[in-house]
Amino acid sequence: MSSAFSKQYPDFKIIETSLRKHNDDYYFVAEKNNKMYLVIGNKSFQFIEKEKASDILKNTFSFLLPSSSGYKNSFGFGDRTGIATPGHIMAAKGSKFFPVFAQQSARELERTKRTFKQVLDDVIFWCFTYGWTGGFGADADHAKSLDILDQAIDAGYTFFTIDPSDKIKNPVDMEFNHETLSEYVKRYSGMSFDFGGFSFTFTDDTVAELAFTYAEAIDFVQQSYDFISERKKDFDFEVSVDETKISTTAQAHVFIVMELLRRNIKFTSIAFRFPGRFEKGIDYIGDIKVFEKELILHQKIREKFGPYKISLHSGSDKFSVYPVFKEVLNDSFHVKTSGTSWIQALKTIAVVDRKFFIELILDSLKNFEKNSASYEISANPMNVDVEKLENENVDEIFNDKNIRQIVHISYGTILSNYGEKLYQELEINLPLYIQFVEQHIRKHIQLLS
Repeated sequence: MSSAFSKQYPDFKIIETSLRKHNDDYYFVAEKNNKMYLVIGNKSFQFIEKEKASDILKNTFSFLLPSSSGYKNSFGFGDRTGIATPGHIMAAKGSKFFPVFAQQSARELERTKRTFKQVLDDVIFWCFTYGWTGGFGADADHAKSLDILDQAIDAGYTFFTIDPSDKIKNPVDMEFNHETLSEYVKRYSGMSFDFGGFSFTFTDDTVAELAFTYAEAIDFVQQSYDFISERKKDFDFEVSVDETKISTTAQAHVFIVMELLRRNIKFTSIAFRFPGRFEKGIDYIGDIKVFEKELILHQKIREKFGPYKISLHSGSDKFSVYPVFKEVLNDSFHVKTSGTSWIQALKTIAVVDRKFFIELILDSLKNFEKNSASYEISANPMNVDVEKLENENVDEIFNDKNIRQIVHISYGTILSNYGEKLYQELEINLPLYIQFVEQHIRKHIQLLS
C-alpha cells in the first residue's frame, strides 16, 4: 500500500508509525510542506486535515480514547503548544508510568486560546501518528468551577483535578467561631493517632482550626465529585490543596482524608503543599531533609488511610526532589509538569532564530508584571542581560533561572502577539523541538523510575 500511495502522491511522506488497517481501508498520516494529513483508503485515498482528524480516529480506534490510571504511578505531560506530544510519547516509551498526555488548566486554556477538546484532539492525533497504543489520560487541571468541569466532561476527559484553593482560609488572618464548627469538633475531637513515632490527639481547638481552614474547600470538592459522578462512571479524581501559602500538616492530611472518606468521595490522589518552594520552571528551593521528613510522615498517614496517590504539582524540573519522592513513596504517586515543555519550544527558537528569540524575550520582559500575577516565581527581569543573549550558548541561556521562569509564564502573551510566526518556526523545525522535549522529559522520568 505504501508504494502504491507514494506513486500516486510522490510529494507526500508517509509517517510509517501511523500505518494501520481497519476493515478494508488503511489509515495513516502523510506530510507535505510541513502540513500533516490523515489519509484513509486503499487504492484511492481521502485526505483529512489534522484539525478534523481526531473525531474520525477516536471513533475508529478504541485505544485512542483516554482512560483512567487508577493507582498506577502516573506522569502529567502538559502541552501548551499542541505539538509537544510527540516528544512526550518518545520520553514515555519503555517507562512504567501511565501517561496523562492531555493535561491543561482553565488558566492555560484562557491564555493559549484553546479548548479542552482541542487539547485532547491534538493528543489523539499525535498518539495515532507515533503509534502509541498504551493508553493515556486527559486531565482537566486545577478546575475551580462546575462550568469548567462540564466543559471537560463534554470533551471526554477522564482525570479531574479539583482546586479549592480559593476556599481555603488562613486561620492566622481571621478569627473563627468554635460554635459554628461544633459538628466537626464533636466528630473528631479526642481522636488520637500514632504514625510510627509521630503521635497527636485532636483537641477542640485543633479540629476547629482545621475545619475553619478546609471545610468550605471540602464542600466544593464534594460538590465537584457529585457533579462528575452523575455524568461519568470511571474517572480519576484528584484533590489539590497545594496552591496556598499553608503547608499541609500531618493533622491537616488526616482531617482532609477522613472528611473525604466520610463523604464517600472516591478520590484517586491528593496534592499537598509541601515545605519549601516549588517555583515554576526551576529546581526545588528548600531543605531536602525537611522535605523528606514531611513526605515520610505523609506516606505513613497514607498507609493507614489509603489507597490513594500522593501528587507532586509544579513538578517540572524538580530534579533534586525526584529521588526522594520515588524512594519514600515507591508506588502510587503522580507527578505533574507543564511549562517545562513550553520552555523547550523557546529553546528551539533560540537555536534556529536567535533574533526572533530575543524579540520574544523582550516581549516577555515587557509583560512580566501581568504574566507573573498568578504564578509562584522569584525571577527578576532586571537580571536579564538581553545583549548578552545574542551570542550566548543556548544551554547557558536556559540554565539561567530568570530566563527559565520568565519564559515559563509568558506563553499567553507570546502566543497572542507572535503565535503565527512561532508556530511556523516550530513546525519547520519540529524534529528539533521533539528532540528537546524528549531529552528533557526523559530526564524527569528516569529520576522517578
